[in-house]
Amino acid sequence: MISFDSAAANPVLPEVIEAMLPFFREPGNPTSLYSAGMRAREALERAREAVAGLLGAAPAEIFFTSGGTEAINLAIKGFYEANRKPGARILCAPIESAAVLRSLDRLREQGAEIVSIPVDREGRVDPAAVAAALDPRTILVCVQWANGETGTIQPIAQIGRICEEAGTALFCDATAAVGWTPVDFSQTSVSLAAAHFRGCGGPVGVGALYKREEVALEPQIHGGPQEKGLRAGTENLPGIVGAGKAAELASGTVGPSVSRLRLLAETLWKAIRDEIPALHWHGPPPGEERLPHHLSWSPEGVEGEAQVLACDLQGAAIAAGPSCISKSLRGSHVLRAIGVPARLIRSAVQLTLSRETSEADVAFFCRIYPKVIERLRSLSPAWRLAKERLASRPFPGEGGR
Repeated sequence: MISFDSAAANPVLPEVIEAMLPFFREPGNPTSLYSAGMRAREALERAREAVAGLLGAAPAEIFFTSGGTEAINLAIKGFYEANRKPGARILCAPIESAAVLRSLDRLREQGAEIVSIPVDREGRVDPAAVAAALDPRTILVCVQWANGETGTIQPIAQIGRICEEAGTALFCDATAAVGWTPVDFSQTSVSLAAAHFRGCGGPVGVGALYKREEVALEPQIHGGPQEKGLRAGTENLPGIVGAGKAAELASGTVGPSVSRLRLLAETLWKAIRDEIPALHWHGPPPGEERLPHHLSWSPEGVEGEAQVLACDLQGAAIAAGPSCISKSLRGSHVLRAIGVPARLIRSAVQLTLSRETSEADVAFFCRIYPKVIERLRSLSPAWRLAKERLASRPFPGEGGR
């Protein structure tokens, strides 16, 4: 089976596993004073330095969590609780992850005003729209580094400058970007950010919060003094060591891998676009404005789940949207937000390449996928209706790029 779903599951690198193993065999608690505890503390801080190096941060700005979701909750809820004021407003793009949107739902129940920032048809946030929406009551802006469904990379540096000039904090969910494209917080005015390390070949169950030192947060997990009192609980030392090793390895490989993955994605994009009619692409084309490993599209008249199952039978694993919304009956809120019709949301699939993806893997998929679509369309009444509709009134932007 060839996997084209690295967004859902990415192999842990062998070097990462090797780095983690000693801390399973000889456990030590970083808060202990004896020698095993001191070794654990040293390993914890080495991992913090490696993660900081990958993200363009100071080690004191990195706090380990159980994953990206916890880091998002800590950043958004913790910031609101520490900085709330009457009539506080938070700006947010409607394409943010479920963890961001559900956290903001909770704050809305507590009295915060949540204001939606518009996006264009490729899922891009216009910095001018952020500037227009800011006012003196705005305490936080939430814009992700990149979107996991459209692949769109946001103009974070520009948005950060606007927020800094307005004296407003900027939170950035970078979970879809870390490991796949360079992420450097030293070149932005981001105040808070969430990350995990699966894209670097790191383990599940560990993430990180980036917090500029002057930003105040209220802890969301209370207990011991771990992580400077911001995140209580005994540290997941093997996972953190693994994250640090993955970050260390990625620091030297993200740049070169971008070019290779982008070339593979462009090859796949052109082949599928030229072979299959009535295929609707989501997000920008392969290039600097898109995650290099990511592609997403909807073929008319074919359900996404049917494509997943048919490709699986042919030996290729693809996704009908991200894992966090795959069980939702309403489908993708991201595709709805960029104006994709319901019928195409039901047809959407996404491919995420990995560092192991080869030219032969891409060629294999380009051979089997057109046959899968041809077969499914031959069985689909929806495809017959779609051909009639497209002949009379095509949806704006249909037909590929």
